[in-house]
Amino acid sequence: MKKTISMLLLLILALSVFCAHAQEDDARLAEHSVASIQQRGTLLVALQSGNSKMSYRVPEGIKKYADRAGQPSGYVPFLCQQLAEDLGVTLEFVLYDLPEQQIDAAENSEADISANVWSITEERLERYTMTDNILVTGIEGDEVFLRADPERPGSPLIDSEEALAVARFAAVKSTVQVNNIRVQYPEADVVAYADNDAALDALLSGEVDAAVFTTFDKAFVDILVQGIVDQQICQCSYEIVNPEIKGVGFILMKGNDDLCNYINEQLTQYRNSGLLQELNDLSESEAKAMGII
Repeated sequence: MKKTISMLLLLILALSVFCAHAQEDDARLAEHSVASIQQRGTLLVALQSGNSKMSYRVPEGIKKYADRAGQPSGYVPFLCQQLAEDLGVTLEFVLYDLPEQQIDAAENSEADISANVWSITEERLERYTMTDNILVTGIEGDEVFLRADPERPGSPLIDSEEALAVARFAAVKSTVQVNNIRVQYPEADVVAYADNDAALDALLSGEVDAAVFTTFDKAFVDILVQGIVDQQICQCSYEIVNPEIKGVGFILMKGNDDLCNYINEQLTQYRNSGLLQELNDLSESEAKAMGII
């Protein structure tokens, strides 16, 4: 009898803990609902602090853009600004240096949205809620860069796809490139680094044979070009492509269907009206004018 009562008490305690966690999760989700954002008056968006083609800081010293110097710009910030305007709230960016920090910002309740060109994969959908595809262009493969052979300047150490399939790769931690390399080349050794710079350093130092980078800007392109000119790294025709990727989207806290559904409805309107294309074209033209791409 005592044993039965003890087991019953343990079951009641477990149920109480479960209910408490469920209530806590519901409360966290409620903080990032459409109604809460509008009541708060601010849309909190996690954004990368560095520059890439789709998200960058406006450079100093350009007269035409002097009033926007230092501010986030590009397709991703433009889209976030449009969402904030349609919600009737102001936009506030929370900046992160590392992709792994930014990607978890919404899950950690630090932001309503983690805004970047995050690839939509089954693995991410298990952990996060993600919006529909935000792009107006197709998904492109990621170029593979190879370490040059010190004994044959300008020629890669890896000279066949068979060798590449078992090579040691560098990629950026928490990015889709890590998983895509493993999918395409399951026997390869993939080493995850903090950012593009660290992955490139690993390639230049010989820690790895190949590298695949996440989105980057013209400044990083210039560094890659210099590495090629100096015959330290080589371009090749190989690409990392995952055909299962369903586009790219924003990341939200798991279960935040309220905000996700709202954003998806807006994306459909923006796409049908041509607004997404306008934002994409504006982002590309300004990025070129600013020397970002």
